[in-house]
Amino acid sequence: MTKWEHTIRLFEGQNFESIRLHCRQEGKLFEDPNFPANPESLSHNYKKLIPNWHEIAWRRPYEIVEDPQLIVNGIKRTDPNQGDLAGIFHFRFWRYQQWYDIVIDDRLPFLIKQRRLWGARNLFELNEFWVSLLEKAYAKLNGNYTNLGGGLPVNALTDFTGGIEQRFEFKSNLSVTHLRPDDLFDFIKSCIDYGSLIACSINADKRKAETILSNGLVIGHTYSITNYHVLPVTYDNKLSKLSDRGLIRFRNPWGNDIEWNGKWSDADPVWNLLDEKTRRRLSIQRKHDGEFWMSFNDFYKEFDVMEVCHISPDTYDEFGLNTQDYKHHWRMWYVLGSWRAGENSGGSCANSGCRHGCYYWRNPQFVIELTLNRSFNSNRLCMMIIALMQKPISNSSNSISNEQYVQIRLFKIKPNVKICEKKVYKPDEVERIASTGPYVNRREVSLLLKTTTGAYLIIPSMADVDQNCDFLLRIFSQDTTLGRTFVNIFANEHSEDFSRRNLNPQYTISEQSPINILFDATHSQENFPPSNLDEKRIDVIPIRSHRYANK
Repeated sequence: MTKWEHTIRLFEGQNFESIRLHCRQEGKLFEDPNFPANPESLSHNYKKLIPNWHEIAWRRPYEIVEDPQLIVNGIKRTDPNQGDLAGIFHFRFWRYQQWYDIVIDDRLPFLIKQRRLWGARNLFELNEFWVSLLEKAYAKLNGNYTNLGGGLPVNALTDFTGGIEQRFEFKSNLSVTHLRPDDLFDFIKSCIDYGSLIACSINADKRKAETILSNGLVIGHTYSITNYHVLPVTYDNKLSKLSDRGLIRFRNPWGNDIEWNGKWSDADPVWNLLDEKTRRRLSIQRKHDGEFWMSFNDFYKEFDVMEVCHISPDTYDEFGLNTQDYKHHWRMWYVLGSWRAGENSGGSCANSGCRHGCYYWRNPQFVIELTLNRSFNSNRLCMMIIALMQKPISNSSNSISNEQYVQIRLFKIKPNVKICEKKVYKPDEVERIASTGPYVNRREVSLLLKTTTGAYLIIPSMADVDQNCDFLLRIFSQDTTLGRTFVNIFANEHSEDFSRRNLNPQYTISEQSPINILFDATHSQENFPPSNLDEKRIDVIPIRSHRYANK
């Protein structure tokens, strides 16, 4: 049992061990009453969204193949394809600083005419079922299968790991954060080395999603980045930059022949310029499995978005990862908070004479004091990550449509201002130094920066005034000590003790972790001009304007 075992909650009160023992005593296979084998588990609107729903039956693995296995020859990157086995399984997912244990039965949606699974499956080892069972557990967590469609891949990666997410938009974000191509490739290398999960995609814009381009890439489709290779200088003396010699391996989750067909594709004879040992090590083969290589420069040119999920400090212990020998220390602090209409939901505008009467300063205010550890020079900058995650309204429909436009702004409290509890800070007492950019309807936004020691004010906000929403605010700081932490504005006074949490004082991450490389490559500047802070930017899909009644 890990030290986090006691924090794992039973989803919908179902205990795996108790249910399995009962089924064995009764001599029957488990049938989950909370996620039954019927069309409603596929979709709450299955007649419209799944036209062939009547052709789907629910089958257990032994009814599909003769020798069903959970895992065959270990878990491999090529296992997932979109789309004793005793009838009961359980999986753990992270949601809002909490791990949940999800219990499922092994009845899976099966297409009768095509004689294959309706959902995710392993194309090459048809008797392996971990992918399909994992998908079912995640569908249960999200309400049904169709709720898994759309949205941002990094949300799922965060749910699987409890990690910290980042999003890069090559056509806009990078130029503002001053991350050069060389730094970006170095960042990707580090992410892969340290087990971060990476997804990338091409924006659909006015083009139809899942249109296949002439180069073999698919618009609006998510690819995973699984490996990298740096060509030796001897390959081409003209390629002096690291990014010019970088190759990246991708995987299309369709797992078929829809692959990149440009330079460094499976069939490109340029591979013959590399020795056989290197080709074998990189698993170069002409196989219709959705896996392919392309140069970093082509990746940078063709793709629009890259999303990264880093393993969170508190997840290292959960997965038994050794961190004792690492040099740099990350501390994490979090708070569970809420915006409530008429109380502390102040909207976006912080200017005097604004249309809201400047309600912005009603928003929740969080004060932290950063001080460097004694072993470091007092002039050293502090590394800090602030992540804001909003909670979904419900699982009754795709949660993307319920996401509010959110943002974080970071202010430094002026030296002459007294710091105390229950104080509501005003504009003339602080200086804004950073933000997450325009308001976006994304589940989580994060801010990464280097800054000096001192007292800071963090204000999470929604774009519109008087909206109801709960949120999780996580703060990670490196080589620093979090001093006093105050939560100053609440929806009600009783939430104060519940909101303020100081976690275990120290976690460690390697000096060359992806986060450190990103810090070294970027500047601590406001990501967007102040004039854009009150603007909305649609990040996922357009959402309907709506108001929530007070609960």
